[in-house]
Amino acid sequence: MCSILGYVNTKLSYYEIVNLNKSMSQRGPDNSSIKEYRFNDTNLYFAHNRLAIQDLDVKANQPMESERYVIVFNGEIYNHLELRKDLKSNFLTHSDTETLLALFNRFGIKETISKLIGMFAISLFDKKENKIYLIRDRVGIKPIYWTYQDNEFSFSSELKGFSSHLKQVENDKSLIQFMSLGYIPKNNSYYENIYKLEAGRILVFNGDSINISKYWDLPTKILDISYEDALNKTEELIKSSIKYRLLSDVEVGAFLSGGVDSSLVTALMQKISKNNIKTFSIGFEDKKYDESIYAKEVASFLKTDHYEYKFNASDALELINDFDVAYDEPFGDASSLPMMLLSKETKKHVTVALSGDGGDELFTGYERYFLTENYYNKFSKIPQFGRTLLSNIFKYSNIDKLEKIAYPLKNLSHINLYSVLNTSVKPWELDSIFEKDFIYSVYKNKINFLDLEEINMKFNSINDFSRFDFKRYLPDDILTKVDRASMAYSLEARVPLLDHRIVEFAYSLPTKLKLQKGKKSILKEILYTHVPKELIDRPKKGFSVPLQHWFRKELKEVLFDKIERLDERFNKKQIIKIANMHIYQNKNYEYILWNLMRVR
Repeated sequence: MCSILGYVNTKLSYYEIVNLNKSMSQRGPDNSSIKEYRFNDTNLYFAHNRLAIQDLDVKANQPMESERYVIVFNGEIYNHLELRKDLKSNFLTHSDTETLLALFNRFGIKETISKLIGMFAISLFDKKENKIYLIRDRVGIKPIYWTYQDNEFSFSSELKGFSSHLKQVENDKSLIQFMSLGYIPKNNSYYENIYKLEAGRILVFNGDSINISKYWDLPTKILDISYEDALNKTEELIKSSIKYRLLSDVEVGAFLSGGVDSSLVTALMQKISKNNIKTFSIGFEDKKYDESIYAKEVASFLKTDHYEYKFNASDALELINDFDVAYDEPFGDASSLPMMLLSKETKKHVTVALSGDGGDELFTGYERYFLTENYYNKFSKIPQFGRTLLSNIFKYSNIDKLEKIAYPLKNLSHINLYSVLNTSVKPWELDSIFEKDFIYSVYKNKINFLDLEEINMKFNSINDFSRFDFKRYLPDDILTKVDRASMAYSLEARVPLLDHRIVEFAYSLPTKLKLQKGKKSILKEILYTHVPKELIDRPKKGFSVPLQHWFRKELKEVLFDKIERLDERFNKKQIIKIANMHIYQNKNYEYILWNLMRVR
């Protein structure tokens, strides 16, 4: 795991590039290297920070060159040793980076990518054609940003890698998106003219122009398959995925929450491994939020070497500054705080940890899918005058009651649900459901924060919600959270359930089949053959943080200090009113308050 950085036609000096690269050294503390090349009669810098996982020798450091290509690469190619069998090359290392170079030489860009099983953000300089490629993995596990300003092209794993002269204008639209959703979606970043490369995309820069194309997408064809065959095939794919993700020259452990997904990954990992694996969980001193006892029970049954940590408000206070460094643009998922502590403690024992992320999106595990579909179906049958009336009622309803229907501030899969309440209202004008009464009362610039693609989206089924979450909530919230939290402490997190083969198979299954025996029944039935059902079968809490209570006590002073430091874009009088309502009137505006605290 690493960071990558590049500059073309820049006035920055070599030593300025060194410092920018150093700002991301937590992603790769084992080696930092920078090399200068010529690109269309101008300078090209490729820089890399390395966290050594496969082939720890210095020969495997990057940038790495072949006769035609130069590569800097962040991620892991789990099947690269198998792919070497098709190549007639005299390899100097057993690193996946060298395998990639040989594959690109032999098969070209797109054919090589189609062969890869892994997570990756790759930059490739084609010396023969004078082109630079940026390639992001199918799911969006590894990050990469880019910009092209005043004939200067640059890319970086994080915003830290961009010089201040490229980050002069903050993006109002992105800030509104963040305030509404808790993350900045799609290709946007916190700064004007700096963009994320979205998952499954290739960017090509030829010196004059940029072309971005999609090389992968979710399948549309639905399989005709029995439930039993779906169970068997899913388990086969998950075992294969985990086996691949044990490829490492350093020790591999697992995050274990005690829920379905992490327990399944841990159980199969323990079965495949020759020795007892190390597992790691985080709990809360507040018993209402603490599920660590369940992780401990699963670990005990599986006989793993288990490590457990308790998280409290004082930990949150200590981590807030580190949080803003790790997430170098506003990010509102408060579960990142315990995730950071978990990563910090895990790194003391292993360098790689498997995570259970992705199961809820692929196998329909979120409660909100069912609630939203239920309400959508009911409301869509109501005549127009009734929808208008309900819309006005909802506008002044308790937000807490609406939260379970639409999961506000976390994703957009409720857009059409509320559109049907009053079809004359555009989605971005729905101030009650997106809490725009608050967003636009605390932030003075009214901006349409939705894109045309979302305005025209239809959400008529659980499958629609699941696909939207996979393309938006998963990469922009969940995977961003895990990547930044783990890499802040030089820990590599691997996500076996998001192997693209599993993704493609899961989205080829009929929704009715995936729900044949209840929510996420396919994963549950596989798990229950390895772990007793009574250890797992309980209401799902999720990885939530007791912010609601902390803002009334331990975080109150920090909150008001942050409000005082907000700039003129914000209506401080209204924000203080909201904070006081939360603290003294038992209203719950924890997400709004937390997001305000994350504003730069």
